Amino acid sequence: MLEIIVEGTVGAGKTAMVEILEKELGMKAFYEMNDKLADQLLERYYADKHRWCLTMELYFLHKRFLQLQQANQIDRAVMDRSMLGDLVFVKMQKQMGFLQPVEYAVYEQFYQTMSKISPQPRLLIYIKCEVKTAMERIKKRGRPYELTVEPEYWYQLVRFYDETFFSNLKGNVLVIDGDEIDFVENEHHRLLVLKAIEESLRLGGIHWLSSNGARNLENWYNKV
Repeated sequence: MLEIIVEGTVGAGKTAMVEILEKELGMKAFYEMNDKLADQLLERYYADKHRWCLTMELYFLHKRFLQLQQANQIDRAVMDRSMLGDLVFVKMQKQMGFLQPVEYAVYEQFYQTMSKISPQPRLLIYIKCEVKTAMERIKKRGRPYELTVEPEYWYQLVRFYDETFFSNLKGNVLVIDGDEIDFVENEHHRLLVLKAIEESLRLGGIHWLSSNGARNLENWYNKV
């Protein structure tokens, strides 16, 4: 069964969180998808974004859909990113002019159909952090293709992530304050996160986790 999906902007710490859950809780991890066709599409996309954007995003959506089905067949699975996370990037592509409105409408129809028949996790973890925090982590891990990206791109991405997730979150959700909590370098914070995850799985509802601990939020969207 698909237990957890971890989400957040680039640099939020999604992959690190999945690695921790795999190691500390013995969960089966499903990471970002890489294959030869994806690399070919990315290469074409960077050469001609207007021509290849829709093709690339539909391929990624289909791959994510298949990954969700696979993860749901495994006991205690945890996934790095979701279909909703893919939609964030597509919304940005539309705003940036790489997707025409009619192309976005085509993508959205595929997205809505696949979302309705995709398994939902027992818990969604959303790591919320500001651009400054995300950029510091991006610089620290030093991926060349990320270091050349204009800062404005990251500001837009964080805005789209927050707007998309804060308008779509429902069910069992744990929002982690990624600006306060460093679950990679700080062992106390890591234990705090693991405890909050176990409690969220047990209790359900929407919770906000800061360095002061977790609290239940009824009207969470007015308080974050």
